[in-house]
Amino acid sequence: MNLEQAASFVLEEGKRYGIDSFDLIATDSEDIGIEVFKGRITSTETSRSRGVGIRVLNNSRPGYSYSERFSKDALSQMVRDAMDQTEITDPLDMELPSPKELPNIDLKHFNPELEKLDFAWMRELGLALDEASWNSDKRVENVPHVGVGKTSSQSLIANSKGVFVRKESNVAYCGTGLVVASGDVKKMGSYYRSGRDISLFDPKYIAKEAAHRGTELLDARPLPSGVYSIVFGNRISPQIFGMFSSPYFADSVQKGSSRLVGKLEKEIASSILSIHCEAHIPDYPGSRLIDSEGIPTSAQTKVVEKGVLKSFLYNLESSKKDGVLPTGHGVRSYSGRAGTSFSNMIVPLGEKSREELLSSDSHCILIQKLEGGAGCSAVSGEISIGIQGIYYKNGKPEHAVDRITMNTNYFDLLHKIGGISNEYSDSYSSIKVPDMLVSEIHIAG
Repeated sequence: MNLEQAASFVLEEGKRYGIDSFDLIATDSEDIGIEVFKGRITSTETSRSRGVGIRVLNNSRPGYSYSERFSKDALSQMVRDAMDQTEITDPLDMELPSPKELPNIDLKHFNPELEKLDFAWMRELGLALDEASWNSDKRVENVPHVGVGKTSSQSLIANSKGVFVRKESNVAYCGTGLVVASGDVKKMGSYYRSGRDISLFDPKYIAKEAAHRGTELLDARPLPSGVYSIVFGNRISPQIFGMFSSPYFADSVQKGSSRLVGKLEKEIASSILSIHCEAHIPDYPGSRLIDSEGIPTSAQTKVVEKGVLKSFLYNLESSKKDGVLPTGHGVRSYSGRAGTSFSNMIVPLGEKSREELLSSDSHCILIQKLEGGAGCSAVSGEISIGIQGIYYKNGKPEHAVDRITMNTNYFDLLHKIGGISNEYSDSYSSIKVPDMLVSEIHIAG
């Protein structure tokens, strides 16, 4: 069976067994790629993952099951397994949506030209990128990773009330990771391109950018411990905001695992910060017209507006608990239960350049690399993480820095934001946050 045939069979099985209410999500994805080292193809890979998962509600009691086999016997057993679970689960106050007309928007998630890309194209690009990486800088000591590939996927969301929505997407990618050295000091630099416009896959540019990201951190030294202004580079600020996205989810608030309990319509950040969820931006990986539970999405949800918390993000279950409409932010894989997520997390651009932000204080650190995230907690907001970057004095770069630790709290940090730049990184990402100036951050050197 293909994806649609499997989904249709499960829908019929659900009706045949007399299930009150049920929905399903099915996906089928394929990834092909190669890795190159010193002018040789070191590995090729073709992997495929597909499955269908069902959520049933019998007398409001939920049951979940999934199958990665698309035979009639396997899918029928999946339905029965989910039904069996409803004998022991607690009632869930939730109602599945009826189908609604979706806006006629092309989110540009599929480029048919990418389907023509084969191993020959990957080999040519991979070898060119490998050569460009070795030649990108005289300080390049090794190029341990060069990868090229593409991913194609189909997904389908359906329920017993008539929702039946299919989505097709694909994306190509390539990138390099290289080691640069100065004396005994070694640094890693990497750069990846992803997307559907392969005209941007310029091997020389990708290699030069990776080399720059490594060499700019050579000859680094620590700073004295103290309180500094910092600028999160626009590659790093999305990582910080991504780590702390769950406090804005209604289910986290309801479970008491968010420090934003009781904060709606209250000031939680600097007045220059806004955080939006924008689900209809073409060619963004997080864009979608419908969420994983069949709820149509909105073009924009204002989560934080000028420092004031305006909304939490809801799925079906959490919205029912709070007696509000779902916001279209339910997510679910075929093998898991429903959760919540941003579609695209967007912090609007500011008006200043990165250079202006770095000149705003006599002592400033531009953070260009984070070292792990074990010391960060989305529940408490605590941040204790190693950083690397560039130390600026009076707006001029002095030297690279490493072996220092940033200690702060995310919810305190939000109030200390003093500037937002006018530029996003060029990464293919669903989180877009510009460079960000934050004052009074404790640095342990």
